[in-house]
Amino acid sequence: MKAIHAAACVGRVDVVGHLVTVTAPDDGVDGKDWNVPSAQNSAQAKMQAIYDKHGDSSATPSQEQGSSYKAPTNEPAFVPKGVTDASAAQIHKRKGDEAFVKGDDAVALAAYDACLACDDTNAKVFANRAAVKLRMKGTKSGVTLESLEGARIDAKNSRQIDPNYVKAWYREGTALTELRDYESAALAFFEGMQIDEHNLDLKKGFDAAIKKGRDANLKK
Repeated sequence: MKAIHAAACVGRVDVVGHLVTVTAPDDGVDGKDWNVPSAQNSAQAKMQAIYDKHGDSSATPSQEQGSSYKAPTNEPAFVPKGVTDASAAQIHKRKGDEAFVKGDDAVALAAYDACLACDDTNAKVFANRAAVKLRMKGTKSGVTLESLEGARIDAKNSRQIDPNYVKAWYREGTALTELRDYESAALAFFEGMQIDEHNLDLKKGFDAAIKKGRDANLKK
């Protein structure tokens, strides 16, 4: 499945419109007929073929066994409260960064919490805290569904503060993948690729999200 198909499947007509001019027409579609509607029809046909072959067409890739999570689409935009203590924020960030490098995630998480309490305008700190929550998955302190959702929100806040910060898009996509919302994950990775088209981590994340979504449907 091409990027244009993933965008069409999650209803991103604006993205489909951008990609249709740089994506080769699908097999059987004449170049002069390759447009947004034909790309959407092609994507729907591909997904329908999978559903017809393997089962319930009401299911979506994010509804894998044991999960019905779907990222909300109507969340209000993040509005930072501002800087209350820049000096303290810098100290807490340094402590968090050092702990993260050492693998001391509990200390890093507490430090980033303290940093953001002093300054919630730093995109990197939000993205770093998201990375900590994601890395804690499977450890004794274990990341719960709520913590994974927290990682998603941290990453989203990060890229809203700085839309060009690629790591924020990558971590949002990673959190959504862990939450098994593969459609939204693919879109997050794709958005990041619009900023850095040569980023291999984003490309791998996008491809993995598409594959996992497809595999989830094949299990139905």
